[in-house]
Amino acid sequence: MNGAAPIAEVTLKDVADAAGVSPSTASRAINGSSRRVTAENEQRVREAAHRLGYAVDLRAQATARRRSDLVVVVVESLTDVMSMRIAEGIRKAADDGHTMIVAAFPLHDGRARERMRMLRGQRPRALFVIAAGAAVAPDLDSELAACAAHTRTAIIRRDDIDADDAPRRGREIADLTLSG
Repeated sequence: MNGAAPIAEVTLKDVADAAGVSPSTASRAINGSSRRVTAENEQRVREAAHRLGYAVDLRAQATARRRSDLVVVVVESLTDVMSMRIAEGIRKAADDGHTMIVAAFPLHDGRARERMRMLRGQRPRALFVIAAGAAVAPDLDSELAACAAHTRTAIIRRDDIDADDAPRRGREIADLTLSG
């Protein structure tokens, strides 16, 4: 940092003011809504958003919609080639309109449940857990059940997948999970 003042975050209200519309009209224009916005207002809002450098608050959007377009893949290690090959297949399925993040943490330690709860709080559209061995920790099972109540969830046992087939199987599982 060079001592410069931090750049203020541009809000939806700032965009609405710059476009000369109400915040609810700006929200409908940017986020989509069943209530239509005139083409003129939508163009003004989008131009103002671009000019001001507005970035959609994905957390607020996820809260309002009760989910996001985020796809979360949990692996135990970023250096596990098999898990990364499966994750690549998931990424290919998720490419159309989703953002994918990969979270890496041990599934059998005392903090796995806390980490999974944090990921659930992001309200992902889908959650994929790529696990080695037969099972995840018992305390993690309850958190995964809570995730599955609101999020499309798949537990992938990487040991059950042939290495040569990993990307294709990852994509198949993701296609089924995302479309279900």
